[in-house]
Formats: sequence, structure tokens, C-alpha cells
Amino acid sequence: MNGKALRHILARSEWFASLPPALAEGIVAEARIRRFRNRPIYLTGDAPNGLFLLLAGEVRIVHHASDGSPALLGATNPGTWFGESSMLDGRPRFSDAVAIGEASVLQLTPAAFRKLTEGSAAHYAAFTRLLCEHYRLAIAHIVSTATLPAMTRLAQRLLYFAEEEGKSLPGRRAVEFRLSQQNLATTVGISRQTLNGLLKQLESQGLIETGYAKITLKKPAALQRLARREPEQLPPGGS
Repeated sequence: MNGKALRHILARSEWFASLPPALAEGIVAEARIRRFRNRPIYLTGDAPNGLFLLLAGEVRIVHHASDGSPALLGATNPGTWFGESSMLDGRPRFSDAVAIGEASVLQLTPAAFRKLTEGSAAHYAAFTRLLCEHYRLAIAHIVSTATLPAMTRLAQRLLYFAEEEGKSLPGRRAVEFRLSQQNLATTVGISRQTLNGLLKQLESQGLIETGYAKITLKKPAALQRLARREPEQLPPGGS
């Protein structure tokens, strides 16, 4: 990847755009590109191994509950930073970051991180802001899970994955993306059984079509109305 392409991806990040010029240039100079294919970038319990920016492909962040069951926290898209928590507090990783298929990342190693932050409170504070951004997003998701009907949350997650990972089907307004129903149920915060019932409702109304580890949004506009929680659009039973 050439410098122009790298800077184009970096420009997608509001956080990176807000950095002091010296820090932004330092990250570009010190970071290195790494490639992964269907393997972990780091695992729960690992020592901090860097701050990462997804350049291409997909990386999924997975947390493990006390009983060992996995919970999909999110799927990153190119231009997304991840892995900052352990870099800031020095503690072991508390989630997995796994490349799905081919993925390229920009890695700022622990040594490079220390080089950029030691002796500069402003630079360290900049990385803290990144953590705060992700914290706010996490709180918003928790509030959504606690207060919105399950059907509304499902519509929001379907639209999210369609935007981040979907591809438009030729000659149609439909969008298709690949995701297991177990992972979808986890991100929505419902059981697999409840998810199956909600998906059947959406499918019977012609809004979606399901396949093996694949979902097609046939009427994204209708799902957007569901995501906004317009009462007259909510199918019965969504709670």
C-alpha cells in the first residue's frame, strides 16, 4: 500500500484528523503494515502487542463470558482503530481480535507507542481520547440494548452490518452480507430462538431473505423505519 492510499484511509478517522501534526506524522512514520488471514491479531489474555488500524478486510472483536461463550462486540471496517485499551493501561487483552479472510492492518507497536507518548502529555491524552470515543459508543449500545424493543435493535444491527460489510446486488436495491445468526443474536442481545422468530417475521413481510451465514436486505428503507422505531411499522411480537 502506497503512502497516498494509506493517508486516504487515515482520513476516514475523525480521531486521527484531530491529532497534533507531529503525532500524526509520527504514527505514519513508526507504524508498520501487517497482513492476517483467518487468524487472531491478538487473543484474550495476551500481553499488549500494539494499537491497530484496519486498512482492508474485516476484523471481528469477540469477548468471552464467564462461562466461556463468545460474544461478538463488533466488526471493524477500514479506517477503524482498535486495541487501545491495553496499550493505555498495560493490562492483558480482554477480548479477541480476529481477521476474517484477508485483512491488512497498520500496527503501532508498544515500543513505537512509548516513543510517541513518553515525555508528551498531549500525545498521551490524544490516545486517551480514542478510548473515550469507543467508550461512548459502548455506552450507547448498552442503553440501546436495555431500552429499545428487540425488533428495533435487530433492524439497527442489520443496517449496521449491511453498511459496514454488505454488497449491493446488481439490478436491485437489495444489500447482502455474511454473518452467522449466532453472532447476530449476540450483538442484538437476544437468544438465538428469539432471533429466529424475529427474522421469520421480517422474511414473511418481504424485508429480508436469509441463507446459510448470509442475510439479504431486500427493503433497506423499510428496515430504516423499523430502526427509527416508528410504531406503525413494527411487526407484532417485537419486544
